Amino acid sequence: MDARALLATTAGRLRDAGVPGESRVGPVPRRFGRPRPGMLGEVWRLGALCLDADGGLYATGEVLVVTDPTHPNHRSSVALRRNELRGMLRKAGVPVGTTVVVDAVPLDVDDPVPPLVRTGDGLGVLWTAGGDPIPLERYLGERADLLIDPPRGATD
Repeated sequence: MDARALLATTAGRLRDAGVPGESRVGPVPRRFGRPRPGMLGEVWRLGALCLDADGGLYATGEVLVVTDPTHPNHRSSVALRRNELRGMLRKAGVPVGTTVVVDAVPLDVDDPVPPLVRTGDGLGVLWTAGGDPIPLERYLGERADLLIDPPRGATD
């Protein structure tokens, strides 16, 4: 199956099954000053990839759950940055408890870059460092199945 048709079919399966998406956020330009994080749309997170309702494919960026920022004492620089990002997302109106995918990178099926790679058999997904690529059709099918019918206890 053609990659674009595969992406559209997978998005249709997820939409028809009523699988909720997650918010994709990234820098939104402002008239004056630096860009701020803002909502860019909804995606389904499929491990190393994210898929939007139109069949757009992204490399999964950083994933976090929006909470009210906490006091920043005795934390690593990564924890401080994530806390600051949560604060900016709250100021942008993102509700507490929302899971967001930050800085997901758009992928092009005609010019793939990791985690999407070209193999001898078509497109594949590198989802572990040093691993072999998984065929895109199998990868999307397995990941979509997990979202549509999660294993018992996975969402409790």
